[in-house]
Amino acid sequence: MAAMKPRKRRADAGAFALSRDEACSIAALVEETRRLTGTGALPVEDAVEILRSNGRINAARVDEATGEWRALSTSAICRAIRHYGFHREALSAPSPAARLSSPHPNHLWQIDASVSRQFYLADDGTQQMDKRVYYRGKPGNFERIADRRLWRYVVTDHASGCLELFYVQGAESSANLLAALMHTMTQRPTGTMHGIPKMLMMDPGSAVTAGMTRNFLEATGIEPIVNEVGNARAKGQVENAHYLVETHFEARLKLQAPVTSLEEINRLAQEWARGYNATRTHSRTGMTRRDGWLRITSDQLVLAPALDVLRQFAATPPKPCTVRDGFIRFKGGLYDVRGVPGLINGQRVNVIANALAAGDSVRVLMPGEADRQVVHYLAARVSTNAWGFVETAAEVGAEFKSLPETPADAARKELDRVAMEVRTDAEAAAARKSKRLAFGGKVDPMKPLRDAPVAPALPRAGRAADVEVPVVVAQRIEPAPVRAELAALGHYDAATRLKPMVERAGGTWTPDMYARTAQRWPEGLPVDEVETWAVELLAPPRSGLRVVQGGAA
Repeated sequence: MAAMKPRKRRADAGAFALSRDEACSIAALVEETRRLTGTGALPVEDAVEILRSNGRINAARVDEATGEWRALSTSAICRAIRHYGFHREALSAPSPAARLSSPHPNHLWQIDASVSRQFYLADDGTQQMDKRVYYRGKPGNFERIADRRLWRYVVTDHASGCLELFYVQGAESSANLLAALMHTMTQRPTGTMHGIPKMLMMDPGSAVTAGMTRNFLEATGIEPIVNEVGNARAKGQVENAHYLVETHFEARLKLQAPVTSLEEINRLAQEWARGYNATRTHSRTGMTRRDGWLRITSDQLVLAPALDVLRQFAATPPKPCTVRDGFIRFKGGLYDVRGVPGLINGQRVNVIANALAAGDSVRVLMPGEADRQVVHYLAARVSTNAWGFVETAAEVGAEFKSLPETPADAARKELDRVAMEVRTDAEAAAARKSKRLAFGGKVDPMKPLRDAPVAPALPRAGRAADVEVPVVVAQRIEPAPVRAELAALGHYDAATRLKPMVERAGGTWTPDMYARTAQRWPEGLPVDEVETWAVELLAPPRSGLRVVQGGAA
């Protein structure tokens, strides 16, 4: 029997009729309907049917033999979705964690809280959680021991891996977080890691955003780094430290009498941390955690003030101060803020004490960039002479000192140059003086309104008002009769009207005109004869004699 020939490979093998955009739309609709548990998603065939009916996809191919469109099968669509990387297995794979590094100890600390394995501190000592008593169906049992619940705060140094732990009661709070942090920052006889870190990484929560925590971090100059919600891997070092504490320390507590107080469990915790840091080799550094932290230099180690001073920083909120000619007043001292970028005269800024140089400088809190926290700027204290004047002030009559141009001054000048369409400040001032229009008058402020595509309003149908229209009858109003006393003007009133008429015609009002008026109109000049009489007054008076041919008349 002859061997069968191998099947010929299709010319379009490896190609997909379903485009990447259509595969993306189908996968997006399926994932949109999936439950948080990863189940319950809409079937692919239903998603394709919905998107086809809405005109969002074709999911079809052209039959080369007949030239007609044929819908793709569900299996072909699923193969294309997998090829483009939109299948469930690819989407559910965890994103790779970014590798982080720190250049030296105390560059970055991580802090996190978790419920202790001992669970709560009873009258007769620590008690572990009995699953038969404390479970989801009995929330009241949790409430009864809520204030006695044991929490552990673990602090780790990112560079050396050195760790410290501190136990508190109650719940996660700003006071408990700061208590653990201040305990780690202060130098202790049994501890190694101490000082003020440059940055602190922690979980988001009310304890982190509380005003007390913000005040403390701002006063000590610690930059907070809050990881995103649900991204605990960002501080994986401290998460792993919880596991180390639970398995290497708290597991030992089961082999001895129950701990009866916070002081006792914290004392035991310090003994364990001291020994663990000094004896266990860290896999990344190849040395013990204690030896790794001790490589810190004097420039990198910022010593923390006393514990009572640290507590004051937690309770002191920032104080708003007003900038006056490049200076601010804070707790009786004068500080120079002319070097703070973006600060303008008259602006109010938040100021806090500087924990590292109390009295010599303060911290001015300014908003940072979009992806950063508040930026701290140090403002040095300014000394004054015996008369209270600033030492650097210009002496009247002896010297002249001008203040540097502020950002607000520079911005105003730049806007003037742009509006006047010139290059120099002098040209801008001259243009303003000459009343030049902004932008050369080429900007039409009404153009957007004229060009707006406003559709004509169609007449709206309505109904007639249900009211009775009154009948209006026009009334003939007869002119009021002229009063008799106003029909003629007295000689004085007549002269008052005649004089300006005569003068407007180029004549001169004379006493003879007044006499002629009184003689001609002894009872008063009629109102309707005023203009006619004014013309006659301008004519020369008629003589009593007349010339007759042949001699005198």
